[in-house]
Parts: sequence; C-alpha cells; structure tokens
Amino acid sequence: MTPRSGVWYNYGMNFAALLIAAVAVSSSGFEPEDERALADRLFMHWNTHATDVFVRDEAVVGVGGARADVPTVVFCGQRTHVTAYARPKLEELPRRVEDPRGILLAPKDGGDKVWVPYGKTGSIINSVNREIMSRARDAAKKWSKDGDEFSARLAFNVLDTYLAGILARNVATDLGRGHLQTLFGLQSMETIHDDVIHEITELYSLLLPWLEKNAADRIDVYKAALRKWADVQIANGVADNNWDMMQLNYILEIGLALGGDDKAHYVDVVMNQSSVRNYSVKKLAETGFDPETGIWWECPGYSVGVTLKDFAKFATRAKRDLGIDLLEEVPVLKKAFPAAGEYLFPDGLLIGFGDTHPSRIPDEVLAYAQPKTSPFFYAPNASWLVARSGMDPTNDVAFALNGSLGNHQHANGISLELYARGYRLAPDAGIGWSLYSGDDYKEYYSQFPAHNTVMVDSRSTYQVMKSFHPFELVAHGENWATVKLREPATNAEQERTVRYVKDGEGAYFVDVFRSRAKGARWHDYYYHNFGDTLSLNGETEPTEEIAFVESGLYALSYIKDKEARKGRGDLVATFDWARPEGIVTTRLFMNDAEGRTFIKATAPATEGLSRVKSPDYGITRDARTPCLVVRQRGEAWDRPFVAVIDPCGTVNGVEFLADVLRVTRPSGKTDTLNLNP
Repeated sequence: MTPRSGVWYNYGMNFAALLIAAVAVSSSGFEPEDERALADRLFMHWNTHATDVFVRDEAVVGVGGARADVPTVVFCGQRTHVTAYARPKLEELPRRVEDPRGILLAPKDGGDKVWVPYGKTGSIINSVNREIMSRARDAAKKWSKDGDEFSARLAFNVLDTYLAGILARNVATDLGRGHLQTLFGLQSMETIHDDVIHEITELYSLLLPWLEKNAADRIDVYKAALRKWADVQIANGVADNNWDMMQLNYILEIGLALGGDDKAHYVDVVMNQSSVRNYSVKKLAETGFDPETGIWWECPGYSVGVTLKDFAKFATRAKRDLGIDLLEEVPVLKKAFPAAGEYLFPDGLLIGFGDTHPSRIPDEVLAYAQPKTSPFFYAPNASWLVARSGMDPTNDVAFALNGSLGNHQHANGISLELYARGYRLAPDAGIGWSLYSGDDYKEYYSQFPAHNTVMVDSRSTYQVMKSFHPFELVAHGENWATVKLREPATNAEQERTVRYVKDGEGAYFVDVFRSRAKGARWHDYYYHNFGDTLSLNGETEPTEEIAFVESGLYALSYIKDKEARKGRGDLVATFDWARPEGIVTTRLFMNDAEGRTFIKATAPATEGLSRVKSPDYGITRDARTPCLVVRQRGEAWDRPFVAVIDPCGTVNGVEFLADVLRVTRPSGKTDTLNLNP
C-alpha cells in the first residue's frame, strides 16, 4: 500500500525486530499547574499529522496520507479490547510523543517496557483519551461552578486539540475491503465504542460560554467536527440491533450540544429518519420488539444490559431536553421495560444464553417499571423460555431453554440451563475471555459442546451471532415444556421435554431429549455442571472419543480429561462442589441403552459467570468445568436420553421404564412420571 502523500508508518511489518527493552519513561509527570498537562498526553499524531489510518484483520497496520495542518487523533489500535500490555497511568505518559515503533508499554505479566505497535494495544488508546476527556470535562465543571480560569484553559486545550484533530483525520480504511469498513467510527473500529462522545459533548456544552468570550473563532471548528462525527454515526454501524440505539444516543447528544438548526436536524434523524445503517428510534422499536411480549430479539446480555438500558437513557434525555414522551411515541416500551423481569432466574440475574454475562437489570430500566416475572414465559422472537417455581433465591428452582434466533446467539441446538440451591448449577458457558473476537469464542464458546444440548455426528453447528434457528414450542405447563428443532447441519429432528418437580421434600428436574437423523452415526448428550469433581458409578478408563478428528470442528479439542465408564447399567453421575456452606452435590441419573457410552470429561471455564460476585463462582481462566458426555450410537429417538437431575438430595433412586419414570424419595414416597407430560 502506498500513501497518497506524506509519511507512511507500516505497523504490519515484522515487528519483532522493533520490540526492544526500554528504560523507564522520562516524564515530567502529571502537573496540575500546567494548563497543557492533559492535552499533551492525548494520543495524537503530534509529528506526522497523519490523516489516513489503515486496518487489516481488525488491527491498525499503518498510518499515512496527506499531512494535516494540525496534529490528528490516533485511531484505536484494535477492534478487540484484549492486549498483553498494561494500560499506563496518565502521569506515566510522556508529552506529545509519536513514534513509528508504536507505544512504550509494560507487559501485563511483568518485565521491562517495550515498543508495541498500535495494532497490538487493544483499547488502550481509547481508554487513555477518554480518561483525559473525562478529566477535562470535570475541569470545565469546576470553571462553571467557581470561575476558575486555570481549569477553563486546561479543559479548552483538550477540547481544541482533540476536536481539531478529529476534523482533520479521515475515516479509517479496511485494507481487506470487508464488512469492517461499514462499522468504523472516528475514534474506534466500531461506531458504538466512540464512547468519548459522552464526555466531549458535555465538555463542549459546559465550556461554551467561556469559548464565546475567549475563543469564538474556534467554535466553528468544533461544530464542524461534531457534525462530522454525527454523520459518521449515521453512515456506519448496524441498524437493527443494540448498535443502533447506542448510535442514536450519540447522535442525539451531539445534536443537543450543537443546538439551533443542527439540533432540529439531528432530532429529526433520530426520531423519524431511517437509512440502511441507522434506523430511527421508532423503526428500531418496530423491528426489534415483539409487540405481544415486549421482548427484544437479542440474547439477554444485549437485550437488557445494552438495548433496553439505552432506550431508557434515550427516553430520559428526550423527556428532559426535548419534551418528548418516548413511551407515548413508542408504546411497546410500556411492555418492554417490565418484561425485563422475565429474563431473571431466582438469583435476580439474567439467564445466560448467547453472548451474555448474567447481571442485574440496569437502574435505568428499573426507573421506568417494576420487573415482572411469570411462572412460565416464552419469547418466540428470541427463541427462549423460562419456568420458575418462584423467586426465592435459595429455595426456588428454575430452568430455561433456548434455541438460536436473533442477534448475539450461539450454535447450541436446544440448550438447557438449570437453577437450584441459590446457584446456576448447569450453566451456559458464556462468551469467552476475548469476547466474540477471540478464537475461543469462535471455536468453543459459541458452539454446541459449550452448551447443555445434543450434538449429532460431532458435526452440529450453524451460523452464530445473527442466527435463525429457533425451536418450536410444542406444549407446556407452568413447570414443564416440550420443544422441537430441526438441526440444520445434519437435518436431525430433535425434541426436548424438561420439567421441575418441587414439593415439601425438595426439588429435582427431569430431562428427556430425543434426536434422530437419517444415516446418523451417533448423538452426543452434553451436560455441564459446577463441581470440583465428577464421578460415575462403575470403573472408567481413558477414551479417545469426542475428538477433533471426528468432524473437524475445533470445539471438540476443548473437551479434555475424557474417561469412559466400563460395563453396562443405568448411570449415576455425581458432581461435588465445595462451597462455604458445605459440599453442594448434584446427582444425574440416566437410563442406559444399547450402543450408549457414558464419558466424564472437563470443559473450559464457565466464563459467562466470571463477573458475578455474589455468589462468587470462583471462576478463573484456568478453571475447568466438569462435563458429562453421553454418546448414543444410532438413533436416540426410540432410545431417548432420559435424565433425572437432583441438586437437592431429593432422589434416592430412579427406575426407567418404557413410558414412565419411577422416582423414589428419601421418605419412601414414589413419583410416577410420564416421559412426556
């Protein structure tokens, strides 16, 4: 690639030769008495004034282009936030430094600082620039409150340097000429991560009276930069999911900061105008919410934690600053806000399927409605259902089933999550440690073996992220549901019936999974449960089954420590988990069948719950999750997987008959249950 003119830094070359150990940074430190102490630590192209940024494989590989009249803003280094290097503190940063070798950073695992190319710095550039902007905003607040002139000039220098540098720089270029080109913001590789807009619009608005008196000739520059930014938010991004609501909030913030005709224009854009990459708030709501249930069409983490939260923020801003009642303009929100409660397990956290980290409903959403929870709830537009005995976090139980329909979804067939004794004992594995940009996400966390499901011929998979493979609800009661799915990779017919039984003696779950496909060699039942150990009744021996060679799917390589049970007979699998209150034991009883092999194994850590602090699941990157795999050779329809899962010590034994189960309790009571309610 040859630049049109000016300097060209190629960060895509063999950079190993440039990574050198360095002495401590010589820095004048963070000097509050210096009005340029903040501005000079912005990541800017101080020397080259580069106007073009070149990206390959979601990482910056070079900068160049015509030389601008002013320093330009450094674009973020990577799309992913993950990097091997520690983010420096502001006081550690030298002033006005731009180097062809990149940024001098310390490795997270220790050692001397080294020169790191932009394309290996994760989100460090964004993070530092946003912190500086935040400090400048706080300085503007101080000036607004007590007239402190030093604070005003400190803030002005940041605003002036940054916005002039944004105006002078072009949108980045994706050398791969791919989808990424449609996602770029001005500071980040994704429009939704131009988060600095929050601080910079507030800073501009706070400082405007000072600017009008002291730097009136610069205001047009700032307005032009903000218009450019809003127009990039309109031109790029994704129109039909959580991205759009974030973009609309950015555009509205910019419009409100600009005022006048600009305000009128951008308010009209967000309320009424739609384009291929930017829907109006009304069209977005019509596209994404089920008018009957109020449920949004993405996984819980994005549906509630992002989209509903951003609708609430938009509604608050529209009411306060525009006099617009968004709930009247978009009536489905009257259902959507309380429906957030339907995503909850009894611990008060969201169920965990898809790209979700279970969390509480954001305060912004709670400000608009009390959450509603039903004993049984089904969301057809996102293909999930939940059944709860109640919302007591210790004593109630629940299960959730999900297919794969909408955005941020996984290839998971009919996936199961279980809740009992205050824990998500049979969880969804999560997103992975590098989120959806990481290899572990693409190869394992988004694939069948990371879920409690059935995989056919080790080949079951399909498109993840935006997916169109829902289950069909066949029948249900308050404590049970039957669903069916056509698994596309193998054309397998699958049907699952799950129920909970709860009474004064305790609670247990029953899971019946049928699966068949013409010519299928085997069907694998995957079940993950928290525990320090997993033991099977009977002796076990190492096995080479469940392996990459079976289908070429990398996910199978993540299943390790595999041991198959020897001999025949029904299975009793015991998961023991040491907790502060004692050992939490879950037992799984399953029928044996001709051609069936029971395998105990370990799977990667349940990353999805790694952010939950109460209860603390104790998850680390190196942790392993006990995993039971049951391989059924031939069909698993007339010989279904029938499991009784007992997390509460409620089951003494199970008798598996042709059409019924007989479950014996500690009291001597016997439950007789039809395999299909």
